[in-house]
Amino acid sequence: MAKKPMTKTDMIDVIAKTAGIPKTAAKASLESFVAMCRKEIKANRPFRVAGLGTFALKKTKARKGVNPATGEPIKIKAKKRMAFKPSSQVKELLNPNK
Repeated sequence: MAKKPMTKTDMIDVIAKTAGIPKTAAKASLESFVAMCRKEIKANRPFRVAGLGTFALKKTKARKGVNPATGEPIKIKAKKRMAFKPSSQVKELLNPNK
């Protein structure tokens, strides 16, 4: 069974406890951080969170694909997506034996 993902409320609780601040301040901090992330991605500016990784906007080209249900060829439109490149610390957490 998959683990339940951490929710915004969970994050606020952890931030408040570890920083020793009220939950209202933790909520404002988290919301400010998320707003900044959205603004940077919308402006196509990559940003790095030390100890976590780098977030950047990536564009995929239009391409041809196949509908798996019918086998018919389809056109897949170009689109933008958010990409994440983990920091060396995160890579070490994921693969400690390397």
